[in-house]
Amino acid sequence: MDLDFYVEAAIRAEVAGATLGDDVSQWSKALGDDCVEDARKSRMRRDYGLIEIFFERRAATWRSTGFSLQIHRLALGESVVPAALSHRYGKFRSQVNFGDLHNSILRTGNDVVELERSGEYRHYKLPQGNTSIYVADTSDAALPVTSGVVWSINVHPSL
Repeated sequence: MDLDFYVEAAIRAEVAGATLGDDVSQWSKALGDDCVEDARKSRMRRDYGLIEIFFERRAATWRSTGFSLQIHRLALGESVVPAALSHRYGKFRSQVNFGDLHNSILRTGNDVVELERSGEYRHYKLPQGNTSIYVADTSDAALPVTSGVVWSINVHPSL
């Protein structure tokens, strides 16, 4: 189920077995190489549609420093979901209600706190890590989501 994927990513900083700090080859094993890759100097981004992964070059290898689940892109269709995730979690819905995600996170014993409301988004954080969740706070027709729907989940190393 797609909610299981989001909870796993938010709480454990893991996507299909690849975690923060893993090198690019581990991410390739987890998600394949069907992505857009943008490398500049010591930084690289891999865009898989639903997921963007950020890397820094350390010594002779690229190590992941964070990732972002661009959940709003699901409004474009399931083509943005990497095949490895569809096989593992099944069908992904086109929108994720924050209430459903919040309740799923709470059931794991973790918490979510609201940090701020700014413009069209509400910003939440998981206190036990460095995960942020952005939720649409408007139903503007120009956005591919409605109020109360998750826009993105961003995971970075704990400070």
